[in-house]
Order: sequence, then C-alpha cells, then structure tokens
Amino acid sequence: MDWLIQKLDMLIGAGLAAAAGMAASQVQAFINQYLQRLGGHLDEAKLNLDRIENGVRYQTMSNTVRQELEADASLRVNELQSAYDTISESGLLSRPFTFLNKADDGIIAGTLNDFVPALPLDTNALVYVCIGIVLALVAYEIIKLPITLVFGQPRRRKFRKRGVAD
Repeated sequence: MDWLIQKLDMLIGAGLAAAAGMAASQVQAFINQYLQRLGGHLDEAKLNLDRIENGVRYQTMSNTVRQELEADASLRVNELQSAYDTISESGLLSRPFTFLNKADDGIIAGTLNDFVPALPLDTNALVYVCIGIVLALVAYEIIKLPITLVFGQPRRRKFRKRGVAD
C-alpha cells in the first residue's frame, strides 16, 4: 500500500509541475502578444497625433479645440510609449511584475480575447517554465505537509533479534 501511495504522490507532483510549467511558459507568450497589440495601439495613437498636428481638417478648427485634442493625443502617445518601453526593456525576473503594473486593462482584454497559446523557446520562457515547476512543487509539498503529519504513520524499523551466540 505504501508503494501505491508513493507512486500517486509522485504522479500528482509531476502533473502539477507539468501544468505549472506549461502555464508559466504562456506568461512570455502572453506578454509578447500584449506588446504586439500595444505597439499597434501606439502606432494608431501616433498617427492620430500626426493627423491632429498636420491635418487640414484639424487646422480649420479653433485653436482652443485643436490644442485640447492635440494635448489629449500627445498624452496618449506618451503613456503608450512609456508602457511599451518599460515592459519591453524590463529584466527577466521583473518583466511579469512590470507588465502587471504598466498594462492597460482594455489592451489586456483584447489580448486575452485573441490570445493564441504558443511554445516560446527563448531564454525568458524557459526560465519562467523552471520557476513555475519549482513553485508548483514547493506549493504541493506545503499543501501536502499537514496531511502527511495528520495521516502519516511513523516508519518503524525492523531490527533483527540477535541471539546470544552472535
């Protein structure tokens, strides 16, 4: 019976490690797809700003209205550019946290809607996979510890009785 419990324990641990590794590999894929979408929003915002600054239609507007539109468009470009630069230039371990801090909710929703799982094989993704596996195994052992303490039986060593002649 102990053998079966050990094998089930190993199977559960391996399954959790594999699932966490696969999920962690998608972190890099999601960030990459988010950056592509963010880049598209940034290009659109730059194009809009250029139209406001140089377009004939906007030149015929009053200066106050055009300046307000230009200020809003410029602010949007600066926000998107800042977020793009910060996320893309962040370090390996800080990238997911930087992403969560700087990400735009609307762009995240669009990325989630169109997300296509991928298998990125770059260094970042492989490091995230290893971190995911380690975290899953540590979490599994922490969750398993109270159960083992309550239901586990201490092992008894079997000693051979030695006779007087030994």
